Amino acid sequence: MEIQIAHISDIHVGKVNFMQDMLESCIHEVNEIDPDLLVLSGDLTGFGFKEEYKKADEYVRCFKQKKLIVPGNHDARYRGDLYFEKYFGYGNTVLKVSDDLTLIGLDSTIPDLDEGAIGRGKQRWLKKQLKKIPEESLKIVVLHHHLIPIPMTGRERSVLNDAGDVLRILVEEGVDVVLSGHRHTPYSWFLNNMAIITAGSPSTEKVRATIPQSYNLIKITDNWIEVKVKEIHGKERLMSKYRRVKGRLEFPLKKLISSHP
Repeated sequence: MEIQIAHISDIHVGKVNFMQDMLESCIHEVNEIDPDLLVLSGDLTGFGFKEEYKKADEYVRCFKQKKLIVPGNHDARYRGDLYFEKYFGYGNTVLKVSDDLTLIGLDSTIPDLDEGAIGRGKQRWLKKQLKKIPEESLKIVVLHHHLIPIPMTGRERSVLNDAGDVLRILVEEGVDVVLSGHRHTPYSWFLNNMAIITAGSPSTEKVRATIPQSYNLIKITDNWIEVKVKEIHGKERLMSKYRRVKGRLEFPLKKLISSHP
C-alpha cells in the first residue's frame, strides 16, 4: 500500500489576516500534486460567521480530492458550529477509504472557547469505532487541537483538556497517524509507534517568526510514514520519516489504571 495525503489546516477565511492569494495558490498546488486524500484539520473561518463559511465552502470545493474535514475553535465562535454542520457535515465522522485505510474525524471544539476537549461520550464513540477497524488496516485520526506541546508556540494555553485520556485510547487501539493543527506550526512526534503530526497554515498572516505559510504532504507505505512540509510558492522539505510498526501494543499498567477508583 502507498497513499499520499495533503494535510492542510487553519486557512482562516475572513477579513482579518486572511491571505486570499496564498490560499488560491495552495489550491492550485494541491490539485497539481493530486494526492489521494485531503485532510482539513479545522479553523476554516476567522470567526465562525455565515459569510465566512460560505466563502470557505467555495474554496474547499475547489480542491478535487476526497476530503475529511473537522472544525476548529475559530469555526465554533459565535455558535458557528451550527454553520459547520450545514456546510461541511458533522465533525465526528468515519471515512472508510478501503479495507486498508480508515480515517476518523473528531470534533474537539467547545463553542466560544479556544481550548478543546473530546469528553467521555466521544471518547467511548472513538474507541468503539477504532475497534471495528481490522488490526492490519491503516488508522488515521484527525482533530483540530494538538495532543502534545509544539515547539515555538509559547505557553500551551489551548491544548486538548483531556489529551491524556485520548492519547491512551489512540495508542491502545493501534492508531498509526494523528493529524491536527491549531498553532500554525508544522511539527511531528513519534510516540508509542504513532506519528502525531501538526500542520502550519497556508493562508494567514499569523505565523511565527521564520515559519512560512505551508501545508503538509504525507506519504504512507507498508513500512514508512514520511512527512514533508510544502511552503506556498516554495520547495518541499522533509520534516520527518518514521518506520511504521503495525498492530496494537500491550500495556502492563492498563488493568492497574482501569481499576483505580
